[in-house]
Amino acid sequence: MTDKLRRIGLALQRLTFQSSAARTAVSSFALVILLGALLLILPISSRQRVWTHPVDAVFTSTSAVCVTGLIVQSTPHYWSLFGQIVILALIQAGGLGIMTMGAFTLIVVHKRLSMRLESVMSDAMEPPTGESVWGLVRFICMFTFFLEAVGAVVLYFSWRGAFPSALVCFYHSVFHSVSAFCNAGFSLNDSSLADFSASVPVNIVICGLIILGGIGFVVVQDLLKRLRWRLLVRRGKRPRLSTHTKLALTVTAILLLVGFVGVYVMESHATLRGAPIKERVLASLFQSVTARTAGFNTVNTGMGALAPATAFLLMALMYVGGSPGSAAGGIKTTTLGIMVASIVATLRGRSKAHLFHHTVPEETVHRVVSIILLSLVALGAGVFILLITEDAPFQEVLFDAFSAFGTVGLTQGLTGPGCACSVAGRLALVALMFIGRLGPLTLVLSVAQLKEPEVYELPEGHVMVG
Repeated sequence: MTDKLRRIGLALQRLTFQSSAARTAVSSFALVILLGALLLILPISSRQRVWTHPVDAVFTSTSAVCVTGLIVQSTPHYWSLFGQIVILALIQAGGLGIMTMGAFTLIVVHKRLSMRLESVMSDAMEPPTGESVWGLVRFICMFTFFLEAVGAVVLYFSWRGAFPSALVCFYHSVFHSVSAFCNAGFSLNDSSLADFSASVPVNIVICGLIILGGIGFVVVQDLLKRLRWRLLVRRGKRPRLSTHTKLALTVTAILLLVGFVGVYVMESHATLRGAPIKERVLASLFQSVTARTAGFNTVNTGMGALAPATAFLLMALMYVGGSPGSAAGGIKTTTLGIMVASIVATLRGRSKAHLFHHTVPEETVHRVVSIILLSLVALGAGVFILLITEDAPFQEVLFDAFSAFGTVGLTQGLTGPGCACSVAGRLALVALMFIGRLGPLTLVLSVAQLKEPEVYELPEGHVMVG
């Protein structure tokens, strides 16, 4: 029996860890989504002990693994405790990254990684100079579990009087803490966190978990090294923040500020009309944070509730998403930052983009352009299919498509418990969630043929643009 399990484990390892980082990412996410869907189909996963429709199971599993939060069945009322725990496990796996969890498990069991697996992990995670893959994997896992535990404790003491027993309160606290840090947006309340819109501790801890889970583990590690030097060491060379960290933090701060001001101004005459100033500030800040990639909500985001301008702003925030190397989806903050830097360079007549007194490599700019174009193609195709398959207003389709691609989970009514979304529409949203979590460029690279570098260059050809 032991040998048989070992052979199965080795077969799964070979199936998951492919020859390239892109193929490994795609195969690992697809495999976990499939396993999650098979578990959610079972009668034990539903409260009524009935078989779940395969498309609903695949949709929920994809939404959990891709840390999106869109649902077609009520999380608290349709899924049993077993089903909810399966969803929570899928969220944790998707938030940490399947490859990270797989590498962590292999290292714990075997005390090491094979050279091939370490090479694949290094290509995928791009650890800082001098940092080993194992060191980064260990930091990611330890930091994640620590923050989720702290978040669960704070939520528990904030929610003690809101649940019938301490055990139920503890379960809700752990579930929402994991869901927030992993930027998933799954909630055990049908109204998400609307009942706690005026609670300062709940708003602060959920927003804090979302931001820390969405700025990227490399950024967090960079900040902690700087903080440790400032508080404890204070001698030797001071650690410098990398260009990546500076860009991710700068774009994140700008987007949060723009989102907060925009929601506050526009929703003060809509969903927040007549609300106290404290609640308006908390709700505006919360929606600015959660629209980036998390999917919780404390205000009604349904069709007709939000001001059209607010819906447009939220779609823009959802499209950008979080930062690379995090639990977030979207095109990423650094992609937007490099694109802006490239445009500024063009307007100033420079041949190369500059960021924080550093030059951006042309290869990186080409990658950014590819990501933006491929993402727009994927979104356009998804919206086109949904407009054909669904009898819904254009804004509703567009909003939910952006939400799926950005792995956010906000909806204007196309999805949700009792929704009328067709099977074809649900599968289209599944594809958008998968593409948004992994990135369109990763999917293209996963099927592209690896070629040897060219040993010659073709003559340049003049092409008019603009």
